[in-house]
Amino acid sequence: MRSTQGTYIKLYYPDALCFAFNPVTFRGENARSMSLTVSLNGKSVTANYNGHWYDNFGNGGGFVTFADVQGLVQALWKDISTEIDYASNDPSDTGAVVQFNVSATHDRQQTETFNVSSFIVWGALAPDGNDVFNGFRRVKWFANYPFTMGFYAGGAGSILFSRNESLVHYASIAGQGMFTISSDEIPDGADYSLVYDYAGQLQQATFDSTFDLTFYLQTNAPQTLVMRVDIDRCEHKDVVYLRWIDRHGFFCYWLFEKRNVQRVTQAIMDFTRPDLQNYQIGLGYQRGAGRRQAFARNDVLPVCVPMVDAETYDYIFDIATSPVVDMLTDDDKWVSVGVQAGTYTKTDDNLQDFVVNILLPTIPTQRL
Repeated sequence: MRSTQGTYIKLYYPDALCFAFNPVTFRGENARSMSLTVSLNGKSVTANYNGHWYDNFGNGGGFVTFADVQGLVQALWKDISTEIDYASNDPSDTGAVVQFNVSATHDRQQTETFNVSSFIVWGALAPDGNDVFNGFRRVKWFANYPFTMGFYAGGAGSILFSRNESLVHYASIAGQGMFTISSDEIPDGADYSLVYDYAGQLQQATFDSTFDLTFYLQTNAPQTLVMRVDIDRCEHKDVVYLRWIDRHGFFCYWLFEKRNVQRVTQAIMDFTRPDLQNYQIGLGYQRGAGRRQAFARNDVLPVCVPMVDAETYDYIFDIATSPVVDMLTDDDKWVSVGVQAGTYTKTDDNLQDFVVNILLPTIPTQRL
């Protein structure tokens, strides 16, 4: 956490980089109460917090007001745009600078105002200290499909791309943001590409769950290896291409093998309706015994990635918890799909299959 000292009140406030689904905390020492306004993209939400008396073990005491505003931050992200220009290196909507206006009242009724900001990622880190945001990743580009590489940059810089082992190309990053780098930057003819942080602007972060709830930031040294992109140029049949946003706010992609579609119907209405107007005993109708039903149809598509290693399994597994999953259709359009909840067992084997059930868009049916 960072801090700033006012006339009477000392305010502790979130780190320069934090996450919308981890604690976003404020602590006002000598503050009887605080009013906190959170603003993002022209939208604002305000909440009020009352403090508690803190006795400093005989050394005097004072009021302390504590606030966790992650709920307010999440409320400002009503929707995440998945519109990506695959020919550019634009930042995505999964990260933004959030403004905080804090009005804190001292025990003597003096009010002090603080204006601070943080870059907040629409994601979360596991609180075990081992989950690294923006660290080294190994991904795969299926060359016949759209693809981007995701990075967080703390400022303007550039990244280097290799053709196999030879550095041949660099791309500029405009400033701070969650960038989606186009696959057009990968050099032609490469079997794989190594990606380096040339200027040292791709910051890494881990979450520390101690009392101050700090996100430890580490800035890369120049020319640090940050990603390896393996390239698959083969033709594949009976496959489905999926895109999702992982827990760190990055867009991810993979090509899955399709299994047989399961057509699932569910009765949502079943009732007896007297058929007085169309009473025709000769046609098998009996008054008061007519039945009507209504069904919902939700098809399920099992998909599989066979024989993946542990690192790839962890990478793909984030699709199982992602709120944003898209499927590429035969006419090269993205359609939103869901993932069926279930239990996933990761074994100690060197290689194992990853299987997940995709909930296809609901098929409309008639209802009376």
